[in-house]
Amino acid sequence: MQPDVARVFEEALRAGEDRRWELVTHLHVHGGREALGIAARLGRAAEPSRRELAADVLGQLGTVLGTPGPDSGAAPGHRATPGRSAADGPFRDEATAQLLAMIAREDDPAVLYSLAVALGHMAGVGSVAPLVRLRAHPDADVRGGVVFGLLGRETRAALDALIELSADDEPRVRDWATFGLARQSDADFPALREALAARLDDDTDTRAEAVHGLAVRGDERAMPRLLSFLADPDPDADLLVIFEAMCELAAATGDPRLLPYLEAELSSYTGEPPEPELLRALERYGRFH
Repeated sequence: MQPDVARVFEEALRAGEDRRWELVTHLHVHGGREALGIAARLGRAAEPSRRELAADVLGQLGTVLGTPGPDSGAAPGHRATPGRSAADGPFRDEATAQLLAMIAREDDPAVLYSLAVALGHMAGVGSVAPLVRLRAHPDADVRGGVVFGLLGRETRAALDALIELSADDEPRVRDWATFGLARQSDADFPALREALAARLDDDTDTRAEAVHGLAVRGDERAMPRLLSFLADPDPDADLLVIFEAMCELAAATGDPRLLPYLEAELSSYTGEPPEPELLRALERYGRFH
């Protein structure tokens, strides 16, 4: 028997951070239409904490959690069931409408952050413009929420905002915006490449994202930093990001300086087949056909 939805909201308003998010997640999955109605009322409350809770619930309302199958350690005979994101759920349009109404009148930074993240989860129609308008907000957390909200949006307005935010004064905002341009978009135009190239001297994570983004677009400006990562591995760098960048740039350019690293990677595979992108890169050098 599931607890009463209204009581879950009330407990979430009193709870500490960890317990609050447990309850919010419960509402995402089990709150249903009743949670939609309660969130609508909380979204007009005078207290920012109530509006923030409304945004956090609305952002993923209608989520279905998947269950693992036998390969994941479940009991024999137990079938895996797929999950469903809120963006594919029954409340997407109504929740998005509520979130858009809230963000239009909101000025509290914590609530604005939650609203931006919620709109990112829902990916609803009409949410890009209000997020773009917040791209220069004085609060870095709000700008970070804007970046999250714009990830994967392929409109030019969204990409231009990410380009601007990739040069933000706050490192974590720069990093996420660069990630959005590099790995969450297939777009390719000069201003986007220039934004990535401008991050090649940034901190480790942001630099690695910039290398990846340029490499997948076949831009050789990634080469010096990529070779530096390969010759002197940075313990803080994401090795998968560097591996993918190496394979992509090798396949695009056939640069002989990358071949020793590709061959070393190939030799590390013993009991399993190499990754397809590695084989595709080696084909550029005539190693596989």
